[in-house]
Amino acid sequence: MGGVFSYLLSWVTPGPTYDLTPDPTTGLSERDCHAILDTWALVSDRKAIKQNGVNFFLVLFKEHPYMLKYFPAFKGLSEDELGDSPLLKAHATSVMYAIKSYVGTIDDAETLAGLVTKMANSHVPRGIKTKDLENLAVVFLDFMGSALGSQWTPEAANAWKQLFDVHCQLYDKVYTELKAGDLANGK
Repeated sequence: MGGVFSYLLSWVTPGPTYDLTPDPTTGLSERDCHAILDTWALVSDRKAIKQNGVNFFLVLFKEHPYMLKYFPAFKGLSEDELGDSPLLKAHATSVMYAIKSYVGTIDDAETLAGLVTKMANSHVPRGIKTKDLENLAVVFLDFMGSALGSQWTPEAANAWKQLFDVHCQLYDKVYTELKAGDLANGK
């Protein structure tokens, strides 16, 4: 009887209410954070995260083939060979776990900024520009929409876009600082 009562009560009680005030650093509200957490949970379980990462990179390389230049080990590989590449699987898994760490710190702007800064410090010297990450973000949002279908709501899409906008802003700050340092040092 309790189950029936709970079910009926769920029709008259509103869902959770979230603070809609955006964080001053990330621009994410509590509702945004929950949308990100909920949708990420659908694509990031231990069994699926590696394949989802590989699938994402295959779409990224198809839409932006120039990005393959950042991966000399993938030169000359067909799409099938690329999909089976242990190096792509490793990198794709690493990227998905980096995103998982961002998702895990969306309510801690300082740590999130530290994670993005760390990633930027390793990627800027490889020639990866802010525009490359902006392109990656667009493909990732499309990938999430394809992977989640009707579970990819406009609220989730907007929240993820905001997360990637912050990511790109932080990356660009590091990019600009490192490039200014290179110019000052005659590089």
